[in-house]
Amino acid sequence: MENMDLTFNFIGVSVVDWRPAFQFFSQTLGLKAELNSTHGDWAVFGGSWDSYYKDGSRSAIFELFDHGRAVSERHWGLNQGIRPGLHVSDIQTTVENMGKEISIAEVVNRPWGKSAEFTTTEGIRFAFAEIPNTPFNDDFTSPYIGHVAIKCADLDAMKNFYGDVLGFTLSNAGSDYAVFTQKDGHPWIILERGGEPSTIDLHNTWWENNAVRTFPVFISLMTRDVQSVYAYLKTRNVDILRDIISNQDWGGTDLHIADPDGNGIQVVQYG
Repeated sequence: MENMDLTFNFIGVSVVDWRPAFQFFSQTLGLKAELNSTHGDWAVFGGSWDSYYKDGSRSAIFELFDHGRAVSERHWGLNQGIRPGLHVSDIQTTVENMGKEISIAEVVNRPWGKSAEFTTTEGIRFAFAEIPNTPFNDDFTSPYIGHVAIKCADLDAMKNFYGDVLGFTLSNAGSDYAVFTQKDGHPWIILERGGEPSTIDLHNTWWENNAVRTFPVFISLMTRDVQSVYAYLKTRNVDILRDIISNQDWGGTDLHIADPDGNGIQVVQYG
């Protein structure tokens, strides 16, 4: 498929106990939330995928779902491959201010910028990030999710998948990382070496019709032609977790796939 048109749709977070999780993100972290009772335990935080900040760059949004999977141990790289990054102007100030409310790790310097991981509900990790020459928002009612970082078990296979197969653009790379951008700039996908492959048997679980919700964090990508993308992904031997279905309740047609490390990805067409 010569011109893959995949772009970020949202970041999905799936939890076991939805109401305390909603309280954490809306009250402790302070994110603005919109609810829709027709979807059950579900909320969208910070805006919508077609919302633009003042500089015109698009942020990924964050949706909170129920029916997540309980695990006995979790950290970024173990039972959580994908970690969303909230971009801020001054990470040290953010750490000092937010550290009174949440558990934040030390600031880490990487070739693309600084990050500080923090622990959310059910041990799910997010991060604050200060990255030069990228958009940010210090107001967490509408956070700027400017990237997702993926801790990789097989960095080479993951680079090939997100670049050659899905069509994102490699903009920076080193021996233990790779940074991918998309055609409208943001959000980025940042791959880092050091994770463990998923051990979930996604082809034999009660989550079969919603495979991506077995993951605490998953990526949703939009396309204008889900049928063509599906056919293309099969020619590239991509792991299809769930074939295409039409969802009348929320108006999208989607399929679920996995990257080489086993992280869940939704591919969706609206309308």
